[in-house]
Amino acid sequence: MLKTIPAEILGPHGGFFITAFVSFFVIIDPLANAFSFLSLSAGSTAQDKRDLARRSCLYAFLVLTGFLFLGELLLLAFGITLAAFQIAGGLILFRIAFDMLEARGPFSRLDTSSSPVAADYRNVALVPLAVPLVSGPGAISAVLVLASRAPSRLDFFLILAALSLVLVMTYACFRFAGPLAEFLKESGLRLITRLMGLILAALAVQFVLEGVQQAVTPWFQ
Repeated sequence: MLKTIPAEILGPHGGFFITAFVSFFVIIDPLANAFSFLSLSAGSTAQDKRDLARRSCLYAFLVLTGFLFLGELLLLAFGITLAAFQIAGGLILFRIAFDMLEARGPFSRLDTSSSPVAADYRNVALVPLAVPLVSGPGAISAVLVLASRAPSRLDFFLILAALSLVLVMTYACFRFAGPLAEFLKESGLRLITRLMGLILAALAVQFVLEGVQQAVTPWFQ
């Protein structure tokens, strides 16, 4: 439904953009990561917090953009077909969705070894904010899966536009992490996380089904 309805209303490119945007928004989860940012930036000045938010989103953008344009070359280098990666990526996203449905925090969902204490890292903006909290394995898998489904160069730039929009929203959530934490509280965050986990699970299943279809179609031709 998520794939077909936007395509009918907005056209194929509009539908693809909506799918990319929803995928990135649900996986990156700016609202949940705002709580992690609040913990990691504790004790910093307002200017330092702004700089930390800007650098972490910029690093995440560079990481994910690199995988967007070089990911297919990496797959070819390892002899992995796009269909195989689409299936694997869908399974990874489904695993993340399952954790979200259980309302687990972003640290346990993406990297169980991560610490929310800023003093444990030399460059908090790069690790753990940019990697793995914003541009973690789920986001990287989504980039590669979406790139494998992009039929034209325009769709690649639609992926880039969707990613940029979500990262701008992530930056805004980081900037206003304090008021967001007071407004949502833990119960509100858990509810939002579960709802987004359900959406991500549906997207993950769709990715797997399309990957299987691509893999088995040549057998019947």
